[in-house]
Amino acid sequence: MSMENNNETRVSELDRHIIEFVQLLRTVGLKVSPSEISDAMEGISLIGLVDRDRVEGVLQATLVKDIQHVSAFKEAFRAYFATLEQKEAWQKEVAQKATQWNEQMERTRQDLRFQENELDITEEQRAVYASLPEEDKQRLRDFLEKSSNGTRSGVPVDRSYQPMVERVLRGSLEYWRKKLNEDDPILSPGSTDGVFSEVERALREREVEVLGRDLKKISHEEWPEVIRLIRRLSQRLASQVTRRYRADRRRGGLDMRSTLRRNLRYGGVLVERSYRSRRKGRPKVILLCDISGSMLKYTEFIWQFVYGLSAVVSGIKTFAFGETLIPLNGKFKKGQTFEAMVKEALLVTGKEWGGGTNLANALEGMQKKFPDTLSKQTLLLIVSDAQTLEGEKAAALLSEIHRHVRQVLWLNTLPERRWQETPYVKAFLPSCQMYECYTLGHLTQILSKQF
Repeated sequence: MSMENNNETRVSELDRHIIEFVQLLRTVGLKVSPSEISDAMEGISLIGLVDRDRVEGVLQATLVKDIQHVSAFKEAFRAYFATLEQKEAWQKEVAQKATQWNEQMERTRQDLRFQENELDITEEQRAVYASLPEEDKQRLRDFLEKSSNGTRSGVPVDRSYQPMVERVLRGSLEYWRKKLNEDDPILSPGSTDGVFSEVERALREREVEVLGRDLKKISHEEWPEVIRLIRRLSQRLASQVTRRYRADRRRGGLDMRSTLRRNLRYGGVLVERSYRSRRKGRPKVILLCDISGSMLKYTEFIWQFVYGLSAVVSGIKTFAFGETLIPLNGKFKKGQTFEAMVKEALLVTGKEWGGGTNLANALEGMQKKFPDTLSKQTLLLIVSDAQTLEGEKAAALLSEIHRHVRQVLWLNTLPERRWQETPYVKAFLPSCQMYECYTLGHLTQILSKQF
């Protein structure tokens, strides 16, 4: 083969690797333009693929536009340029998971039947069933068997009862999904590509690590990535809120225990149904944020998360407090940080950053200047470590406000084991639900329960 042909083969091989790598990046969420691919090809054609560190540097410089995508790029690079043996091991693992999943789904199809007919339930609902302990699976199978063999007025039931059975089963599986704390859908293993599967696994692990880390320990360099995670989590929660209220806008969800009890006289056939009482309407959220020096980083992240809910939770109003109440409604600008928003509001009000923290002044100001915000539809969300001046007065005001709102939820950024070190926590507790909230994991769990 001539030297010219060797060069063409080498360039073609480099192009193939870059195209495949870009496809992987796009799959994990990066946007890469044709011009950026061209730049990457030109850079790699000059240095080759021998020096791994130089290759990574060139590809990152040409293909990554946003700092928040750096971690995804690094995991994709590690996986794509792994050894052949490692890639084969990942591929084998993916194949095994896919086989196990298919076997589980086939078993659920055999188990969840009404009079030998397959039930109309989703793959996620089948996955919930597959994850249950065997004794709970058996209870559902017993219910289906009794329903299949039941009678009404002495006449055996027919297939016309199947939709009713399916509704009850879906309600039961939704109950179990929540009980198992499965906030995310339980889905199939997904891609059959071992490299992509490995990248997804690594990114999930990193997300879990960030969710469990104290927010004050997140470095400034990690902020863009964490803000991106917050937006995704808040969007996910917003989607859950939307589904929940759509499902319950006419009446409450099916009360399975009461339904089964009422239908014992029919031999287990679901002739009558019981529903829970209708949920209250969506709350109007008042966010009251402590802006003392020790609190600012926590407040920034929590504010970003709650603001992400604004698309589905109406009437979110934001206030900050130091020595006095600082209204922030209408101050938000796209891309603006919480700190910048507060500083801008301080300039308008003529107040200065710093000084003490006085929750009593903030609550009193809210009662006098914004009384319409406090109603039975209001969820008052306080973000503070409870270290404040005039704590006794603040506790008395909070008790009064508690009687006029739907709920007071206090996100305390101190670990619960340290609450006894704070003089006024005990005085606040009768008037609110107080949770330790110093990680994104805490925040996600708390808001999932409230909305």
